[in-house]
Amino acid sequence: MAREQSWHTNRLKSKISPKLPILRAMNITLSWDLFVIVFFAIVVAYSFIIGKHQAVKIIIATYIATVAVQGLGNILARMTGQSQPLLTVLGLSMDSSLIATVKLVVFAAAIIFIAVRAGIEVSYVKETGSILSTIITGLFGFVTAGMLLSTLLTFIAGGPILDASLSQAAMVSPMLTGSKLMQLMVFNQDLWFSLPALLLIGVGFLSNK
Repeated sequence: MAREQSWHTNRLKSKISPKLPILRAMNITLSWDLFVIVFFAIVVAYSFIIGKHQAVKIIIATYIATVAVQGLGNILARMTGQSQPLLTVLGLSMDSSLIATVKLVVFAAAIIFIAVRAGIEVSYVKETGSILSTIITGLFGFVTAGMLLSTLLTFIAGGPILDASLSQAAMVSPMLTGSKLMQLMVFNQDLWFSLPALLLIGVGFLSNK
């Protein structure tokens, strides 16, 4: 009886063990794809929670915050470059990863502040029907997620906005390996920055007839 049970156990292990490396490889390969999917899902879900008008405010705030933080980052990099001898004497260092972290934190804070405290009000002369409004809200969330992720990748890479060499950045290049969705984000960053504005223009014409 014990010998038969041991034979079944070994047979079960032989069936499972060859699949384990495949599963591990799939987990590694799909990790960045999964990150992109989850990121988009969270932003789209949040857009449905706050509604169409608030979603528009987030898009506007993201555009403003992107330009402002990029400018502040350039100023910070220039100042630290000029003060590098003094920072070295003091035993301090301001590397690119630290600047990228500061930009990400300021970027998130700026979006929240602009959307909540900047006094931006959104209204349309003609409100669309409930079904169309739901579709528009989902589209707002989708394009916002694309622009946010493209901006985050730009800050992580330490390059300028719409940098053509973004895919070659040391921090970004490993993310592209085996990840079709991350490649779609990086190689089409100009599209992700354009879509929110184009959608706002289209909805504006549709809602103000």
